[in-house]
Amino acid sequence: MDKTGWVGRTGAALTLAVALVGMGACGGSPTSPPPPPPPPPTPAATITAAGSGALVIHPSLDSRFEFALETPIRLTETAGGSADWNFARFQTFLAGREVERNEVGSDVIRNAGFGRVAASSNQVVRVYFRLNSDDFDRIDITLGFGDLKDARQFTVPVPGSTFSGVNISLTPAFAPPEGRLQAGS
Repeated sequence: MDKTGWVGRTGAALTLAVALVGMGACGGSPTSPPPPPPPPPTPAATITAAGSGALVIHPSLDSRFEFALETPIRLTETAGGSADWNFARFQTFLAGREVERNEVGSDVIRNAGFGRVAASSNQVVRVYFRLNSDDFDRIDITLGFGDLKDARQFTVPVPGSTFSGVNISLTPAFAPPEGRLQAGS
């Protein structure tokens, strides 16, 4: 037998063996199912805030401040996203100049159980601010949030016109310098 014939047959046998092994991998053995599709992207949060009742002015339990202002605020998330609530700011103005500013920070908000505004939620929160001056002609309430999807920071005004009025209460209330929150109704 000559070498060419032997090499030719050995090469053909090798080619056939490789083809048979490859065919077994192509359909002869079970395959795993395809991976599940990725989850849909998290939507960005869209939050609105409005008064939910009357603003209530209380005498302050803390002698360093004149009044405690109770602000019932309805927070509504409508887009299916979630956000962290970072602050609630209260400012008074007289003739366009700021008279007083108070801010409730994220630690107080989180410790009161309101740190996260959940997707598609609707809740009322009562925020208490201290108030020293009764000489003002405008009140601004602004809430700050951080979107969980993209860490976008945004603010939401609470329009004064959405409160049903202003009530005076003779029942003292406590509004510490850092503010206070409680569940509303």
